[in-house]
Amino acid sequence: MTIDPNDSIPLLTEDVITGDKALKGVLPHDFAYAASTASFQIEGGWNQDGKGPGIWDVYLHENNMDNGDDAVNSYNLWREDIKLLKQYGVNTYRFSISWPRVKPLGGKDDPVNEKGIEYYSNLVDALLAEGITPFVTIFHWDTPYELQKRYGEFENPEKLVDDFVAYARVLFERLGDRVTNWITINEPVIYMMFNIMGMKADTWTEDTSIAYTKSLLLSHARTVDLYRREFKPKQGGQIGITLNVDYVVPIDDSPAAIEAAQDSLDQMFGQFADPIYHGYFPESMYKRFDRTKLNFTPEEWAIVKGSNDFFGLNHYSTFYATGEVRPLKGASGRDRALGLEVRVAEKNGVPIGRRGENGHPYDVAWGFRLLIQYIDKRYLKSSGHRLYITENGYAVDGETKLEIDQAVEDKARQSYYAGYIREAVLARTEDGIDVAGYMAWSLMDNLEWLQGYRSRFGITCVDRSSPDFTRTPKESAFMLKRVFDYLISKE
Repeated sequence: MTIDPNDSIPLLTEDVITGDKALKGVLPHDFAYAASTASFQIEGGWNQDGKGPGIWDVYLHENNMDNGDDAVNSYNLWREDIKLLKQYGVNTYRFSISWPRVKPLGGKDDPVNEKGIEYYSNLVDALLAEGITPFVTIFHWDTPYELQKRYGEFENPEKLVDDFVAYARVLFERLGDRVTNWITINEPVIYMMFNIMGMKADTWTEDTSIAYTKSLLLSHARTVDLYRREFKPKQGGQIGITLNVDYVVPIDDSPAAIEAAQDSLDQMFGQFADPIYHGYFPESMYKRFDRTKLNFTPEEWAIVKGSNDFFGLNHYSTFYATGEVRPLKGASGRDRALGLEVRVAEKNGVPIGRRGENGHPYDVAWGFRLLIQYIDKRYLKSSGHRLYITENGYAVDGETKLEIDQAVEDKARQSYYAGYIREAVLARTEDGIDVAGYMAWSLMDNLEWLQGYRSRFGITCVDRSSPDFTRTPKESAFMLKRVFDYLISKE
């Protein structure tokens, strides 16, 4: 008989927060409590009302994989989704805008699809009418396919950056009078990873990695520069990037494990955060990449450094670094993107935490506090920036096999949220770190990219077999409402 190691790990309940009198009302009234989504993962309507094809539409169609043609039909059911947000008591909604829906061909001189802009404008208006603040991501990976055909999209910084900034300008012009919270790019390193694993698996080289890193950083920085110069003085908003990192700790106190843990953080995280906050790439990047190629001109560095108004963090899990480093030749796409350092989820036969679907994520709440402390020391203290946790969530192992009436119980997800939220709150109250928002991933079960619909992070079930894409709240949605009702001050 096989024993599931998850069975040996006790589940937490919301009581670890709501049972602690010291935590009542400790978050300020303006703390951003939100649910998060991404356009391609939820909208569907893939060719509706003038939307052009994105790179994901084409790739998933060509490979006969789960696709976003319908996703969870939020393009047509967005009013239902706002009702969910209201029911869950959030004060903020983080969503992304589809570049090919707004500019179907993508280029700076290509036309705007007015129906696409109208969709997002209506969404913003409806959110504000319900007292929900929009937190908008400009780019969550759905590049217009036409830009891939023209010049390889992010492989070509000279062309891509101009097209990206022109697209962002449209959003600032059309929505910036009502949207004052902007994220330029979601998880640049994971976007690279999916290209290595999928769309460009056969052609990716180390030089491609360098080109993508530079394109993503320059697209972000020049968009921030545009916003600050032309829009922020009148619109008064804030803008930043959201970076993803799994925290990594050494498996022992050996120099090799300590070095590998830091190098892993540098590859996942530092290659974007260090240029923005310090004006240089982590030195460990040059163990692998050509220093003369992975660099910017002085004029580019002047725009990249300081190009954040806040720190956006997506975080899911923590792993051990063993000290071993894989050779580049034959490495998986995941390792080429996230680092060649070997990371494991077990030490001396003991799992690091409760295992989620396909090992993503492991529930390691203590690692979250350590990561927040790391970010504060390395980036926040010197900049004075606030930290927004823009994604955090859990895919329950085996949830896809459950009927809806079982899936909604999601006790493992509630345990994850209880632990992680408590650690984030303690980072604020005990460590003095300005954690300004928490955004649960995700509002709904949706299309998890190459994982298709087999991995579910939602606090809402979606029945994709129903013509109505019926939404059913999970217990975690109401658990989150109770927790933040308790934590956020009413004054």
